[in-house]
Amino acid sequence: MSINSEQLRGLVDRVDGILATRRSLLPAVQREVDDAARRKSDVERLLSLLAELKEIEKDQDALHRIDGAIDDLNRLLVSFAAREGTLDALRVRFSRETVNIGVSGEARVGKSSTLQKFSGLTDTQIPTGKGLPVTAVRSEIFNSSDESAEVNFRDQKTFITEYVQPLLAIVNKHVDIPLSIDTLAGLRSADFPETLGANVDSVSTDSLGRLLDAQKSLSTYESLLTGTVRQVPLGDLRSYVAYPTKDDLDAEEATGAPANRSYIAVKSVKIFCPFPGLEGVKVGLVDLPGLGEIGASVADMHLHGLNDGVDQIFPIMRPTDAEGYAKQGIASNIDHLRRIQPGIKRRGDLITAGINVTEGLSETVETLRDDFERKINSASYDPIDVLEYTAIDDTSVAELFDTLLQRVSDRLPTMDQEVFAYALASEAGEADVTGTLEGLNRTLTELLRLIPIPEALLLRQISRIARDLIHEYNAFQKKLDDQADEHSDWYAAFDADVERIHSRSDGWIQDGFFMGRDQWEAGARGQKDYYNWYRNETQRLRREIIAQYSGLDVFYDDQVTQFKNDVIRIFFDNTGELHRKLHVNPDENPDVVIHSIAVEFGGTVQDDDLDSALELLSDVKFSFRNNVFLQISNHLKELANPSEDFELKPGSPKHGVENIREVLGVVGNYEHQLGRLRDYLTRIATEANNAIRNSLLEHDDRFHEYLSVSISFFNDFLYRKDEENFKHLVIRSLIKEYRDYILGEDTGVAIDSKKKDLIDQIKAAVQAVGGDPLDQPEQASGLGSHKPRQSMKTPKPQAPPVSTPLVDAKSDTPKYDSAGGNVLDAPWATPLPGNSH
Repeated sequence: MSINSEQLRGLVDRVDGILATRRSLLPAVQREVDDAARRKSDVERLLSLLAELKEIEKDQDALHRIDGAIDDLNRLLVSFAAREGTLDALRVRFSRETVNIGVSGEARVGKSSTLQKFSGLTDTQIPTGKGLPVTAVRSEIFNSSDESAEVNFRDQKTFITEYVQPLLAIVNKHVDIPLSIDTLAGLRSADFPETLGANVDSVSTDSLGRLLDAQKSLSTYESLLTGTVRQVPLGDLRSYVAYPTKDDLDAEEATGAPANRSYIAVKSVKIFCPFPGLEGVKVGLVDLPGLGEIGASVADMHLHGLNDGVDQIFPIMRPTDAEGYAKQGIASNIDHLRRIQPGIKRRGDLITAGINVTEGLSETVETLRDDFERKINSASYDPIDVLEYTAIDDTSVAELFDTLLQRVSDRLPTMDQEVFAYALASEAGEADVTGTLEGLNRTLTELLRLIPIPEALLLRQISRIARDLIHEYNAFQKKLDDQADEHSDWYAAFDADVERIHSRSDGWIQDGFFMGRDQWEAGARGQKDYYNWYRNETQRLRREIIAQYSGLDVFYDDQVTQFKNDVIRIFFDNTGELHRKLHVNPDENPDVVIHSIAVEFGGTVQDDDLDSALELLSDVKFSFRNNVFLQISNHLKELANPSEDFELKPGSPKHGVENIREVLGVVGNYEHQLGRLRDYLTRIATEANNAIRNSLLEHDDRFHEYLSVSISFFNDFLYRKDEENFKHLVIRSLIKEYRDYILGEDTGVAIDSKKKDLIDQIKAAVQAVGGDPLDQPEQASGLGSHKPRQSMKTPKPQAPPVSTPLVDAKSDTPKYDSAGGNVLDAPWATPLPGNSH
């Protein structure tokens, strides 16, 4: 190909830039390759361990579970292996030192001539012929300072599986008794039919012909089926890449001696030689057989390996003076090429078609282009561009080559990103891997449950857990009892807010009774009956004052939330890793957690006392209106039903008692009545506000007593009512259902230790495959020596809604031994006031 020095420098720079951009993707690809190889190796180890476990397992249910796990892992292994192969091919693609252009076309369209013009090579490297197809093997030709050829031969096994059997599968569709060929001897002795009957498609006919050729010429290539790569002189290369010539076929028919078909043993060929005029241009050409004129199975063989071996594909068409349309062979050729590199979203980025123009055929060229657009492009949003050139013209081929490289330069970065993303997404996704591993982990957990724990050891664990829970809940109740008599930090903040509400309410009383002075006076002046309006106003003031002190609910809500979280924390602190199994989130509303626990245990533990304890805990609520109001309601009696007598203050102009009805009922002196009305309301509202403040500062709300009573009755239902039931129904049921989480998997029990060790090894291997810990309990200490874990964090979730009835906090509470915190008596039968229990 003739180009000047400036054009050559431009080509060198362009190709070098393409390759440099591509190599930047290699580190990411290598990470994925390494990860896929590691995970494949981990799965293989898992399968080995499961096979070993299967050997020692006797339980039929367990064996069934193990077989299911092995099947799942085998599917995962196939997926990882495919992923590893795909990524490895991608690594080869991004590591290539050349930009490769594949050229394809039917016989006599000028494919070999175009390749020769591209590269400057001759018939020695790229054979041409007349009439019959020439190229039988995919040949890759690289611009290199060296001159050599590498022929990659199939071995006998791959020859049978990749060449013979795909052809045989097509032929067998047309015979009564299907043929089977697994060896060379089988091919040699196979009784192929001469024909396949009437109305047989061309693909089947071609497949039978190739099998017959392979059978009768076996002696010419059998010794080459070595699976090796051989260095071959360029002068001898033609016999390995080309079909027999017409003269060869005529001699075969005349003499009966088979023609040389060495190409059948060849998988691919690489040719290294300098491309004249293209020094330093890192480019490769891939010479493809005419895909549209051979069977689909053979086409697939030629296309195998091209997914990452070509960067641009150039199928060639050529009209004649009699034919100017896109024949079926052209359409089939394009269809085959569309299957290459499915990750590339636009086929038009990868494929560029060419029309080899012959002088004097401009009319059929135009007809061919129009027909191609109509048959190939019209129904696709992804059209394939068509370029016109002349294969025998150096300048025309040089311009074509430059255009193709420009297209590669513009589009290859996007195509590389697309095939990389497709490679990662096309095999096992992380969701599939995670799902398989979680299923295996559940299977292993079930297998662990099938290993029995000695009863004596189980009883010790039941006693330990029950003892620890009882001790901590008793201690928690005693703490709440003590707090009821203490001035804690919480009460300091509570008292400060009481003072704030009192002061604010007092200001609003003085300034128009929560309405504003002007608005209140405007409303008062419009009244005809001040006495009855006075009584209505006292009722309104009563509601306003109650509303102000209802702002204390935030303090109660926070403490109730803390109370419930403490009860939940004590339970999970003493039951190993059970909170992980139940997916308890420390940031959740405790009522949500209690509900989820109740639902879970309702299906596994099924104990009425436990259900009652959880229901009672859920019902714990405290609010100003529902709980405190009863304690301070006597301070609001005067506002609810004001008396008619108003005691005058000492030092006022009048002494004694004033009858409000008489004062406000006199007609005429409105200003005097308005003043007295203001005095009456101010005093009665201020006295009520002061009395409520004083009562709350003396902690008459009895809030901590309420919490103490609540935990007392929770404990009554949980264990005091029937401690043996708590131990041998509740705790035993929990261990039976959640043994791995409560006791930990490393039980330290000498029961079938080989089996347990194997299961532990498999679980560790599962973690290695998954990369991240799955939702399973961590290793814990032995059953005989409980290992405490870090307590759950106690959050401040959203407060539960207020709806609990009034509670009389004077209920009896358990008495304690001050030294040990033990319960001396337990009045479990006393119902919690305000609760259905």
